[in-house]
Amino acid sequence: MTLSENGIIDGYVSASAITDIYYIARKAFKDKLRALNLIQILIENVHVAAVDEDIVTTAIGLEWNDFEDSIQYSAGNRVKAEYIITRDVNGYSNSKIKVISPKEFLELISE
Repeated sequence: MTLSENGIIDGYVSASAITDIYYIARKAFKDKLRALNLIQILIENVHVAAVDEDIVTTAIGLEWNDFEDSIQYSAGNRVKAEYIITRDVNGYSNSKIKVISPKEFLELISE
């Protein structure tokens, strides 16, 4: 997020991931306003990649085992992402976008 905030990279999060992040934050914080504040900080520092009918249709057509991964991939394709950064690297075996772990990404940018 710091790299995106400082304009070094263009960071994105999919619109569908925003709801997941909110759900996890609200559960962890047990505080709606604190969770919403986290979302506000997030969207001030990264772009939100839309998830609309076309993205969902494209994701369905991929016929991947994990539908959430196919949504993330389709949204990444639309914004011309260079990388998908995920802990589930194996879930993107058919990806044409480079898929790396957070650790690999941090190693990459420190070079």
